[in-house]
Amino acid sequence: MSTFDNPNENVAPESVSPWPTATRHGLLGGLVLVVISLVIHLTGAVDYSDPQSSSSWVSNLATWTVMIAAMVLAIRQHRDHELGGFITFGRSFYTGFIAALMIAIVSAIWSYVFFAFIEPGLMDTLLEVSRDQMIEQQGMSASDADNAMEMMSFMFSPAAFAVFGGGGALVVGVIFSLIIAPFLKRER
Repeated sequence: MSTFDNPNENVAPESVSPWPTATRHGLLGGLVLVVISLVIHLTGAVDYSDPQSSSSWVSNLATWTVMIAAMVLAIRQHRDHELGGFITFGRSFYTGFIAALMIAIVSAIWSYVFFAFIEPGLMDTLLEVSRDQMIEQQGMSASDADNAMEMMSFMFSPAAFAVFGGGGALVVGVIFSLIIAPFLKRER
């Protein structure tokens, strides 16, 4: 807290953990994404049968915007209010990564809850869409598509969607953190 009293005071980065700030911003970002997802679902704004639809792109853009905002806010808060206005690239990346990790955890939990309890029938719709795409776009016969879907059926479960969704969010978060960190670093 003495940084607020004397902004020119040198703060040893090892004495201040990025975890509380990054966790708070990541969890808030994750909760905002849950609310956005719920609103999009309840309003019927996304067509789950067409992953290439413009509504899917808008949904992705909103997700990325919230994720980037949460990471930027976490890094800036940590840099300006906890480290005396300075942060290295590595510390900036690490803070963004922690925020992304929290967003990924919230996203994974939300995916599981959504597909297991809120909209369990959506799995069948997604399976059918995937099957139809195999037949129409890849030229598979119906029996070949059915065999392929049977082999991939383990991927169409709430737990698998949670793992893939959380993992995907973390990978995207790492990429965003690598992009954001150089712009927010401020070395002495």
